[in-house]
Amino acid sequence: MRNNAHAAGYLVLVVARDGTCLYSPNLKAFVDRHPWELCWEEKGKARLREAFIEACMFRRPQEAVPAALRIGERAFDFEAWLDPTGSDLVICRMVRVFTHTLSPREKDVLSLVAGGASNAEISRLLGTRESTIRSHLKKMRDKLGVTRPEGLLLAAVGMEAGGGFR
Repeated sequence: MRNNAHAAGYLVLVVARDGTCLYSPNLKAFVDRHPWELCWEEKGKARLREAFIEACMFRRPQEAVPAALRIGERAFDFEAWLDPTGSDLVICRMVRVFTHTLSPREKDVLSLVAGGASNAEISRLLGTRESTIRSHLKKMRDKLGVTRPEGLLLAAVGMEAGGGFR
């Protein structure tokens, strides 16, 4: 992968019973490979491989399997859900886990951004300058390792669900 477009967060893989990726709308270069090859370290590779064996061979769903995935030259924490479907396929959903802590003010800004507020509206509501809001947004993108607005929205959803931040 040439960029961090998917570091923001949500990956889908359709995997054959033998563990080979058949289709991925956002990881096309990964077709015909094994999903655990995405893992950054050996322990994660083994853990994800075992989860795929359980899902693919024994047809047992696997939930919230942690995996540090390599995207470009960086590692990002994800959790994988593997759901056997039909007799031969497994659908794997991988969702980014944000491990950095945001300040209370950054969380306020993030919530308002996720709610659709503009920088000007956020600055008015929080009683600060618009340049301060832009600064908060830049710091959050750096902390969370996201470059696209969708990444901030995914982080906000994870924060609200209680499971996206550690």
